[in-house]
Amino acid sequence: MTLRASLFAALLLASLMAPSMWQAAFISGVWQGNANYDTDGKFSDCTMAAQAENGVLVGFVISRDYDWGLVLADETRDYNVGSAEPVLLIVDELDAIPAIAKVIDVHGILIPLEDSARVLEALREGKVLTIAGKMAKFSFKLTGTDAAIAELAACVAEHRSSEKVKLPDQRRENSFSISASLSSI
Repeated sequence: MTLRASLFAALLLASLMAPSMWQAAFISGVWQGNANYDTDGKFSDCTMAAQAENGVLVGFVISRDYDWGLVLADETRDYNVGSAEPVLLIVDELDAIPAIAKVIDVHGILIPLEDSARVLEALREGKVLTIAGKMAKFSFKLTGTDAAIAELAACVAEHRSSEKVKLPDQRRENSFSISASLSSI
C-alpha cells in the first residue's frame, strides 16, 4: 500500500498538534474527525484524533483512495524526519502486526496500515494497542474505535461523492456531482 504522506502530513500534524484550534466535523466518543483538502481545494483525506492518557495524540487517517494509517504526534519527542523503521502493532493478546513507522514531522510518525480484515477488526474491536519499535514503545486504549473508524470511512465516502467532475472545456457547462455508493471498510 502506498500512502502519500506528503499530501496531508503537514496539515495533519498541525491539526493534531493544536487540537483546541481544530474544528471537528464529526465527533465519535473521544475521537474528533475532519475532512482535509489540498492547496487546490481537492479532497485528500479524513482524519480523526484523540489524546491518550500519556499526552500523545493518536490519529487515524483514510485517504481519498482508501489507503489508511495511524499517526502519532508527541511534542516531547524529536524524531529524524524522513527516517523509517519496522514496528509491531500489538492489539490485546492477538498476533503482532508488522508495519513500518515513517517519520513525517520532527514530532510525528505515520504508520501505513495494511488493508485487511485482520487489521481492521483488531483496531475496531481491541481494547489496547501497543506499538513497539526501536524509536519508542507506546500503548493506547482503543476507546470507541469501532464507531469512530466507521465514521471516518463514512467521511471519506461523503467527501468523495460530493466532488465535482471536471469535464473538457467544451462541456464544462454540463458538469455534475459524482454519486457513489461505497461499502463500509
